[in-house]
Amino acid sequence: MASTVHRRDWSALFNRSVARGSRAPAGLVIGVLAVLLAAAWVLVYTTGGTRSALPHLFYLPIILAALSFGFRGAMATALVATLVSGPAIPLDVASGEPQTTLGWLVRGAMFVLVGAVTSLVLVMRERADAEQLSTEVRSAMTPASPDRHGHGDLLPVIDAVIDDSTFHPVFQPIYSLTDGTLVAVEALTRFDVLPYRTPDLWFAAAAVAGRGVELEIAAIAAAIAAAQDLPSDVSLSVNASPATLAHPGLLDLIRACDGRQLTVEITEHAVIEDYHLMKERIAEIRALGVQIAVDDAGAGIASLQHIVQLAPEIIKLDISLTQHAGSSPFRRAMAGALIEFAHRSGATLVVEGIEDTADLTLWSALGADAVQGYLVGYPAALPAMPSSPLIVAMAPLH
Repeated sequence: MASTVHRRDWSALFNRSVARGSRAPAGLVIGVLAVLLAAAWVLVYTTGGTRSALPHLFYLPIILAALSFGFRGAMATALVATLVSGPAIPLDVASGEPQTTLGWLVRGAMFVLVGAVTSLVLVMRERADAEQLSTEVRSAMTPASPDRHGHGDLLPVIDAVIDDSTFHPVFQPIYSLTDGTLVAVEALTRFDVLPYRTPDLWFAAAAVAGRGVELEIAAIAAAIAAAQDLPSDVSLSVNASPATLAHPGLLDLIRACDGRQLTVEITEHAVIEDYHLMKERIAEIRALGVQIAVDDAGAGIASLQHIVQLAPEIIKLDISLTQHAGSSPFRRAMAGALIEFAHRSGATLVVEGIEDTADLTLWSALGADAVQGYLVGYPAALPAMPSSPLIVAMAPLH
């Protein structure tokens, strides 16, 4: 595990170096190359000549030229390095013994080879990134096939589950990436009957049975009741479909909360047919002091429309975007765009599904506001830990 994290760190460092080298002004890079070539010549000469291993220092400007100017820049720098480290420096400065022509030509051939290989590697890496980006964009733009059968065996028992309330809430903590403090908990529903199915399938079965809103309202009510002792500065986040947002029962629950901090998460996958009507419902909810979050942002095309139309106070990035972002040009590009958008619009950006230390470090460095995932806290009964030791330990990195 540790070796995997180290490899990702080195890979991220390499990517940043390539990006910075390609963006640097040409005049500045040429000046740096000239300084490096001159410094290498001085070091080789003052240490006695090319008999030592110091001529290898000339590889540094060659690699830098490849990063900034590609093949042509690497070849030009390699030729200059060959001349500077060849006839211009004796084999032994003390005795004045010159280098053999074959010796410095072989060294020059190595300079050219290193420059060519470095340029080729960078080109291949760029093409691989472009192909990966294209593949991931096509995948992201292709709607996922709905699961039409996963909840079929739940239909005969869904009425009893709702009528008997055979479910209970658990709460997953959300921690600030600034100082590691607990800022919110998301209420999730767990069902206490067999057959075991994931919660989304139970809610899908309820929707097919015509009782989807009823189950959502009941789940929200159970979460509010179980969170009575939640600290007043920690927000309770609940999930609601567009149909539930329009139900008067939700407003009744919110009014009964007596000032508790609440966030209503609208899932990205839910279809909103009438944004004008939905904005009216959301305005009523906001008037009661409730914040709106767009959940699963980045999981599909609809998320951007949800964000633009609803202007949420919180944007929660989907796990499909947040995990292993450091190895994906598509995820990195989307991450940077959404973070900038969130901050410019005044929204808070929460990263979901964090299960890996490398991902936590990356999103913290990118400027995300808060994090949620198994790495910092599993869904469980309250109380939640008031702070995340892992994020607190990262504080010097901010």
